[in-house]
Amino acid sequence: MSKTDKKLDLRKFKFPKVDDVNMVFSTFNTIPELLDEATNRGFLNGNTPYNKIFSTLFFEGGVVKFKDNIDESWGNPMWAYYRALATSHEPKHEHKEAVCAMILSELIVPKLQKKS
Repeated sequence: MSKTDKKLDLRKFKFPKVDDVNMVFSTFNTIPELLDEATNRGFLNGNTPYNKIFSTLFFEGGVVKFKDNIDESWGNPMWAYYRALATSHEPKHEHKEAVCAMILSELIVPKLQKKS
């Protein structure tokens, strides 16, 4: 998909089911279609607010605030995949960051709150 092609609608994307084992011992890899989309949107090796938020969450932790218009039917599977992918040892870190930053851009307000 080139940058001129239509963007992938993550709200309609069929994210894999994440169970308790996947959440604790994740071996998820980046889905090629999601990595392509993240690359096209500028998240691979990007310097976006969402790349920075991902890095802070990954290395230091923090609290996110979800956007008001999140529907549970698509938001919950997307967030579950984010959480499993973020902790997975399978993908290259830059691929994980790109896909996770793209997911964050769909779900959260771009300001991270510090953990109390």
